[in-house]
Amino acid sequence: MTPTSPLFQTLPAGPLDIIGDVHGEWAALQALLHHLGYDEQGRHPQGRKLVFVGDLCDRGQDSPAVLDWVTQAMAAERAWAVLGNHELNLLMSDPKDGSGWYFQPRPQDEQRYAPWQHYPEQHKAALHAQLQQWPLLLQRADLRIIHAAWLPESLQQIADAGTMPLLAQYRHWEADFHSQFQRSEWHDAYHQEQQHFQAALEDESHPMAYLPATGAYDLLRSHANPIRALTCGVEIEAPAPFYANGRWRFTARSPWWHNYQQATPVLIGHYWRTWQTQPTPPHRLTLFTEAAQAWQGAQQSVFCLDYSVGARWRERRNGVPTSRSRFHLAAMRWPEQVLVRDDGTVSTAVR
Repeated sequence: MTPTSPLFQTLPAGPLDIIGDVHGEWAALQALLHHLGYDEQGRHPQGRKLVFVGDLCDRGQDSPAVLDWVTQAMAAERAWAVLGNHELNLLMSDPKDGSGWYFQPRPQDEQRYAPWQHYPEQHKAALHAQLQQWPLLLQRADLRIIHAAWLPESLQQIADAGTMPLLAQYRHWEADFHSQFQRSEWHDAYHQEQQHFQAALEDESHPMAYLPATGAYDLLRSHANPIRALTCGVEIEAPAPFYANGRWRFTARSPWWHNYQQATPVLIGHYWRTWQTQPTPPHRLTLFTEAAQAWQGAQQSVFCLDYSVGARWRERRNGVPTSRSRFHLAAMRWPEQVLVRDDGTVSTAVR
């Protein structure tokens, strides 16, 4: 049984369409909604409801349009959403790769992702107020929705915090982690590494050796804050340094679903799954060994709906038309367990 918290909410009854990470790809979302049968206001002739697994923003051409449409559909009770790590970054005023549409100036983002739409300064307070109402998870008897990881220990920690609001709780866990890390053997070495490699850590062309203290910091932090754990997943030591999302990294995402022993299905995003078979970098070898339509985990009861539409900016830079994209936005129809992509392709999820 899931512990209770104001940050855990209930899914609506009836048939659902659960959509993976949108990452600001407004055109892809419009196309997918059309193929799913929704009108411009998010109404469906059969009364179906939309659910988003988080990470609606960053990297794509029009994060403002995506967020504005989804928040309006949520206000009309036609859509529901959970927080992803990218929404949390906005709430915590923590700029990351691909967030220059919101945080300015970020010339590195303008060079990589533009042209794109920026969010009006005068509307940011209202967006913050709305995002703070989004839950960390949505559930009902037959289904669980969370952005990155269903971790019972982290869920219990959040429940034990009682009615502490989202941002206050996040800051509490971060402060507790930093206090612990300050007393650790890695503290001084970490700051030395950060000072010495400050520029190189964001430079993909710079050959990077493994930085043990930075690796220890990232590894411990992924476990210490339960809100981060649920929205980013816990990590393991990477086999070698790798460059991703704007910086060199020394820890890699862990396939927690191999330890999920419950029968209740969990739908997630976050993990950049691909539809076609592609060369897999070493730090991702442990994530997906199944076919693109397959369930994952010990009980085959976890399904990742993130089909990497957030990488379409790479194709735009190279002149690849959307019709030839290797990256997709997808939805799972529930309870049918049918997958629909933004190009109209329909397939059945496989156990």
